[in-house]
Amino acid sequence: MLFLLPAGTLAQSQTPDSALSYFEHGNKKYNHGDLDGAIKDFTQAIEISSRPALSKLQSKRSPIGANSFSASDDEVSNINVIDPFTAHALTSRGLAFVKKKDFEHAFADFNRAIGINPGLAEAYVDRGGVRYAQGDGEGALSDWNRAIQINSKLVAAYINRGASFIQMGKIDAAFSDLDQAIALSPNEAKAYGHRGFAWMIRKDFDRAIADFNMAIKLDSGLAWIFEGRGAARMARNELEPAIADLNHALELDPGLAVAYLNRGLAFLVQGKESEAVRDFEHAQEINPDLQSELNKLFEAAHGSPRKRVTIEPN
Repeated sequence: MLFLLPAGTLAQSQTPDSALSYFEHGNKKYNHGDLDGAIKDFTQAIEISSRPALSKLQSKRSPIGANSFSASDDEVSNINVIDPFTAHALTSRGLAFVKKKDFEHAFADFNRAIGINPGLAEAYVDRGGVRYAQGDGEGALSDWNRAIQINSKLVAAYINRGASFIQMGKIDAAFSDLDQAIALSPNEAKAYGHRGFAWMIRKDFDRAIADFNMAIKLDSGLAWIFEGRGAARMARNELEPAIADLNHALELDPGLAVAYLNRGLAFLVQGKESEAVRDFEHAQEINPDLQSELNKLFEAAHGSPRKRVTIEPN
């Protein structure tokens, strides 16, 4: 959903080489999972690339005498960064904060990036992701709309907006965005994955599985896509392949509650109630709000509310 821009495309003629070096090192650390190290390097890049503005303002000062300058201390402390590179460094640091689930600092960085460069479409995409994670769906949609207005070929904006349309029940709009993302970037796994869920809502499970297959072919490390294909296979009563997909989803992401939920339902249909209860317990441990859903699933599988599973809190 969110991505780092390649460092090589971001250099500005006035950007100090040391800032670019820190930025490159930050990207490498980010890609290797060293988020604290990445944040430290991005911070250095931000501070260094901000200095041209400070230097220009301080050049107003006369070298003779402490009081013979035209720029006030208040002016110096309220510098507006002029190097556009700084906006990219802020966006990259924001992405590292997102990975740490530090949404407050991420949001602040994306805001600053937009303030420096209001035409940086990627910053709107990333800020929209933070807003969506914090439950501000309307704000997220507004940011993704703005990103597309700035850059109509920005694939991430179409994918994010399409996924949000699925959650909103606007399936036609979701298909439009996800089809556009695939047209722009045919090798984007997440676009196929989200479109697979849109086909699930349409109950076209064959097309859903076809999209999940393509997504897995492009990126076999996305747990939620294996979970989606497992759910589609369950809908076609292919229980063993479904369980295999759900097993793999949980290997990739042991915290994926919906995978435990669906695998538990598959076990129920197979008559393996002890395995089902075990999975339901895991699902509820991860997400305590699932109790009512667990009862509905058991009732759907057995047709009797009197036999519904009840999971007691630990």
